[in-house]
Amino acid sequence: MAWTEKEQQTSLDKFPIHGLYFLDGDIFAQLWILKYGEKAQSPFFNPEWLKDQKSPQIEFPSGEVFDVWDSSPEAEATVHLFGEMDFSYRSTRDEALAHAQRIAEVVGYMVRARGETQFDVWSAEDDERFTLTYDNADRRMINVERLTEAVKSPIHPAHLLITDEIRAKLPPLYKNENLGLNALAPVKYFSPAAGWTWYASEASAVMRDGTYKPLSKVDLDDPQLEDVIFFGLVIGFEIEFGNFSLSELQSAHGGLGLPIERDLYYQPTTLDELERQHREERWRR
Repeated sequence: MAWTEKEQQTSLDKFPIHGLYFLDGDIFAQLWILKYGEKAQSPFFNPEWLKDQKSPQIEFPSGEVFDVWDSSPEAEATVHLFGEMDFSYRSTRDEALAHAQRIAEVVGYMVRARGETQFDVWSAEDDERFTLTYDNADRRMINVERLTEAVKSPIHPAHLLITDEIRAKLPPLYKNENLGLNALAPVKYFSPAAGWTWYASEASAVMRDGTYKPLSKVDLDDPQLEDVIFFGLVIGFEIEFGNFSLSELQSAHGGLGLPIERDLYYQPTTLDELERQHREERWRR
């Protein structure tokens, strides 16, 4: 919680933030003492610190309450949900979703879009799972509800072989034909144990009816999705260009049983440059 003196003005006082209120430090300290008695005062919490203090909070229509921090005038306030999940009060759903996806990819949380106005965020902890709702026209967060449905626990970001950002970056198969080897490969996969590497420059979703669709136009949870086919550079026994599939990457394990990973620090490079680098590396061995 962020505490300030009760008489001190904050930037939050200037904005019409729905559900904003200030927690009274004196009352909070009294309740804390009633609850914990002699254990109320500790090196980590001293009720005396809260005398004449206040802490900004926001309560949403769902009844969920979160800490609020001063923010830039454009954002008006920052709402703290959990961990690294901090969101500007003033933004659209798509802006907030992009922000959540960047955090999730680094930290290992999960994010899932819902329609045009909502998205879910969750971590491995049961009490850190929420659905956020936005008023896109008014540019503000209007509700945060607890996500009660069963969801998969988050996995390490490197094991997320396809993210929404990757789906947007990878053009459909044959889209880069006019560029040839000058096409960028925005994604790199590798086997920690077997020494194989895959660079993807294109990808298409293969549906159960045999049709191919752009990866950006297909939900990866679509039951009609059969597989994802990539084109790019494969570094294995040989250095060659060709197709490989998502199912192959997901099922491949090296001698130590380690799954294929996505290189989180790889910088997009042309196929021509990648081939040259790997051939020079093998020549030097």
